[in-house]
Amino acid sequence: LRTLSARSGSRSLSTGWRPSDDAGADVRCVRLLFAVHVPSYRAILVEATSPVKPRISVLFPAMYGYEAALPAIEVWEAQEPREQLEILILCPEDLGPTAELRAALPANQIIVPIGSASLHKARAIGVAHATGDYVMLAEDHCVPDPGWARAVLDRLDEGWDGVGTALRAGHLQSRWAEASFLLGYGEWMMPIASGPTSVLCGLNGTIRTARVRAFGPRLTDELLIGAFLVRHLREQGCRFYLEARAGMQHFDPDSFGFALSALFALGLGYGAKRTQSWAWPLRVLYPLAAPAVALAHAKRALVHSRRAGIGAGLRATAPVYALGLASVWALGEAAGALLGVARVENLVSRAETRPVSREALTRSAARQLVDTAPNGASARNSSAPQDPS
Repeated sequence: LRTLSARSGSRSLSTGWRPSDDAGADVRCVRLLFAVHVPSYRAILVEATSPVKPRISVLFPAMYGYEAALPAIEVWEAQEPREQLEILILCPEDLGPTAELRAALPANQIIVPIGSASLHKARAIGVAHATGDYVMLAEDHCVPDPGWARAVLDRLDEGWDGVGTALRAGHLQSRWAEASFLLGYGEWMMPIASGPTSVLCGLNGTIRTARVRAFGPRLTDELLIGAFLVRHLREQGCRFYLEARAGMQHFDPDSFGFALSALFALGLGYGAKRTQSWAWPLRVLYPLAAPAVALAHAKRALVHSRRAGIGAGLRATAPVYALGLASVWALGEAAGALLGVARVENLVSRAETRPVSREALTRSAARQLVDTAPNGASARNSSAPQDPS
């Protein structure tokens, strides 16, 4: 203060300060406002504010830029209680918000520069920046229902290591989107019952931050395919809960070509990760198992279509289309086993980056209004939920 007043006589200074990651402070930020009166120093006003530390850090990827991701970001911003959420926008520096948007950023929405990192590496950067007790590995094409945050927070208060959500398809006008959703997310498809579970969705789940960080340098590799991250967490003794009240809608590829490329790329990641520690002779032989792999994926889709497909609004033909995509997934796994993680990671990252549009969100909201109308409720609301385990 002496230095400041000596140089400028009398001055008010406002500075923003954020503790370093290793400071261990619970304070999210501190604002100091000094009113210095020379020469007596008698009137010194120090105002410190320490907002509530967020419970959940939502790691939201904006790989194609902030504005492309804005429709989904706005849905996240509408969650309550908002002060319990920290939304970290993982965004390349040159694709960040405009100066006008940056000036209007809500509290606890933070832009995290990721350089040229691919998706799984960007998520690892986000984990390093997170200040919440839990991290939510969000996708740019999956958005929460109203009440998602409250439902998840209720379960976190019970001490679970991870809380999973119930999912529904966003693109129900496309058979290929239905089939893709059934293959990838059928196990968590609404309607479904809440309860302890051994399997969480690899992405869109909320997991204790300390558990994720415990992977250390291996975390980037673990985040390539979230299913393997969850499997390893389960092997370490983590306790998971599926909360049906925490609903989300997932928007899958809605065209034939897009669905094929996305499922093949997903298969590349699964094959590379599944055989990562195998000896070369076994990896070379893995493609021989492609028919069995395809049947396993198709069988899973059929089981969950019978469990909840009608209740979820899916067509009866969805498992048939899923069989075709399961074959493409299996071919991807065969190729991934031969290529290895380093050669497929960028392909997987690009296939998983597909920000949902405002138009898609509007269509989905309109369909939900029709489905829940008193005289037009769909069958999805009348199906009894079942325990996924």
